[in-house]
Amino acid sequence: MQTFYPAHLLRAFRQAPWRQQTQLLAGLFIGLLVLLVVGGLYLAVASRAGNAGRDLQNLEVRRAELQRENDRLRAELANLRSLTRLANRALELGFAPAAPDQVHYLKVASLPAALPAPLAAAPAPAPAAAASPIDWLSAALSRLWGGG
Repeated sequence: MQTFYPAHLLRAFRQAPWRQQTQLLAGLFIGLLVLLVVGGLYLAVASRAGNAGRDLQNLEVRRAELQRENDRLRAELANLRSLTRLANRALELGFAPAAPDQVHYLKVASLPAALPAPLAAAPAPAPAAAASPIDWLSAALSRLWGGG
């Protein structure tokens, strides 16, 4: 079955040329607006990423500076705590090494009896450079258990 539409009916559904041009321009403007919004969002994200990268570089530089300062302070502290410097400073203040006859021990009644009695004259310690850590440990353990 074939349907024929009268010409006036087809003219009623056909749009005016100015209306078609208006719809085309509106579509183009909407597309342009979408592109501008997406471009603006892209620029905002890229700007934030750039700022974050620059901040990260600044923080890494600051971290490196703080690590160098910490290392410098540790070296200074080690120098200040060195045994030779402390001994020299004690001598400057008027202190002197104690002789064995100047050392006095006190007996404390509340200590357990299992502790070894203090030595009257402590032997001079062996130089640390001459003994290995294992030799030092074995000597310390033998003194502790009364073996030497």
